[in-house]
Amino acid sequence: MAQFSVLIPVYNGATFLAEALQSVADQTLEDIQVVVSNNASSDGTAEILDQWKDRLNLRVITQEKTLPMQDHFNAILDFVETEFYVLLCHDDYLADPDALLLARDALVAAPTIAAVYCDLLYVNPQRRQLAKRTFRRGHFFSADMAGAKTISTARNQFGIPLGVRHASLGALRYDSRFYYAMDVDLSWALSRHQDALHIPKPLIANRYGDTNMTWSLLSKARNEFLELAKKYDITVGPVGYVRLSAVNFVVSQQKRIFGLYQRLITRCR
Repeated sequence: MAQFSVLIPVYNGATFLAEALQSVADQTLEDIQVVVSNNASSDGTAEILDQWKDRLNLRVITQEKTLPMQDHFNAILDFVETEFYVLLCHDDYLADPDALLLARDALVAAPTIAAVYCDLLYVNPQRRQLAKRTFRRGHFFSADMAGAKTISTARNQFGIPLGVRHASLGALRYDSRFYYAMDVDLSWALSRHQDALHIPKPLIANRYGDTNMTWSLLSKARNEFLELAKKYDITVGPVGYVRLSAVNFVVSQQKRIFGLYQRLITRCR
């Protein structure tokens, strides 16, 4: 029986879905269950999934109507049947064949950890590397410290979970109050009372393109960081509010510049 699941929520993902599936097929970890939720896509997503049905241990859930993003992500979490899982966005991919093996081994070796994280590659639509995100932290790290640093820097200091212990997830789900910070919120909740672990290797490729939702959600960032502070008992205060607003403005502009850089690199391929 599979010990690890890869969950892929997809909506109109025909352009990149096959790359995500291929990155799972290339993994050295054996017996991986792949669960794909097709969020009533209107492109060629269903046809691609049909092409892959005999190449992976693949289960496809087809939503009757398009669900809001949090609802869709929460719906696929309900189908986890294995001890460990990773949620992989359809336009991202696993950047190393040993990625899931390393995550599984870390979760087995340290039963106290709720989730495993890693360094990230930022790539453009053609998989050309744009940047590498290195998290300079110890092997084990505190979720409260990562969360507080997220609020003070206006940047996700968790990263993307490479492996999550299903028992640690329990009834936790994505909070409908968060869009821009939805991954931060669930990561914080997962490891707040357990350990989190970091593997200092770029094992997930996070794709940036013109259709990436980051650009449309930037305007929500400051208010969502303030909501995170309230939820996790982080005192901001008047001075902290001004500082957060200033830092968030700077980071938002940096991300917009990064978006321009991505478009330039893509056009010059």
